[in-house]
Amino acid sequence: MFDVGLVVVLGLWVAGVAWRTLWGAAPSRPVRFAIVAAVSVAIHLGFHAAATAAPSIASAIALVLAGWSTFGLWCLWLGRGPSVGFRNGEDDDADDGGGGGGHGPDDGPPGGADPTGDGGIDWDAFEREFAAYVERTRLPEPAND
Repeated sequence: MFDVGLVVVLGLWVAGVAWRTLWGAAPSRPVRFAIVAAVSVAIHLGFHAAATAAPSIASAIALVLAGWSTFGLWCLWLGRGPSVGFRNGEDDDADDGGGGGGHGPDDGPPGGADPTGDGGIDWDAFEREFAAYVERTRLPEPAND
């Protein structure tokens, strides 16, 4: 009887967490890593410690599954929040007048290809743009025996 009550309570818990995750308010700002780590450890240790002390195998399984479900929903909820983005590296200039960066969703086709997909890539322009990144070296000569 204890197992049935525990499964019902854990089912209601996971359903409440799922509702909050999917339809509740998302995090209003990025969450610090220390907080994410502390909550994740608390979820894992709490449910797994309870499963260790569970009176039956069914109770232990229910507690472990509820713990992993709660952890997964926690990660999903964190994913709904705003992101901080990436920091600039040492060699990145803060305001270099644009020009850098990758291909975005609204930048048109990558590599200068035409939208029809006929393969109209301007290879000369490509080589001119990336010439600074290519260092031409001499090929190694074979050793004379």
